[in-house]
Amino acid sequence: MRPLVLYLRSRQVPLALPGSLLAVVAVVMTSAGALNPQRQVITACLAVAAGLAVLGQGFGGVDPELDRTAAVRWPPLRMVHAGVAAVLVGGVTVMVSTAPAGVVLRAALGFVGLAALAAALFGRQLAWTLPVAWALPGVVMPPMSEPLVVAVLTWPVQPQDSTPALLAAVVLGVGGLAVHAVRGTP
Repeated sequence: MRPLVLYLRSRQVPLALPGSLLAVVAVVMTSAGALNPQRQVITACLAVAAGLAVLGQGFGGVDPELDRTAAVRWPPLRMVHAGVAAVLVGGVTVMVSTAPAGVVLRAALGFVGLAALAAALFGRQLAWTLPVAWALPGVVMPPMSEPLVVAVLTWPVQPQDSTPALLAAVVLGVGGLAVHAVRGTP
């Protein structure tokens, strides 16, 4: 078998990928035909969080001890794996959603960082916790630009041109990916 196929199988990607794409489409379909643009943004962000929550369980191997002892340079593989997951989920969400592409891609960056951070802190089985926990407040809290802390906390549902939302997504995305790439899963 090829190394890429073995890596994907060890991370259960063939099993998780259809579920992830189904989660994205199912969540987006809940607001199909909605005329409210904010509802479309909220639904798209929830779809990205759901898709990455499913794929996030593959951000670590089944046996962390085996990963630690393997003669493999894991950081580049972990970064590419998480990056491809974000691009895939974000791209599918852009295709099936009517939300602005900038908001969806910002959500994909931030949520993949949160999933990677959760995998590094809590283990691959709980990689879903941080993206889902951060996405849910956006459902009940309207996007407000003031005070700044609220704008940062509700970054997924902020308007496309929100600088605090973009900075929050970049910090969470890059920071989470860096921690995961270096540390791996416990």
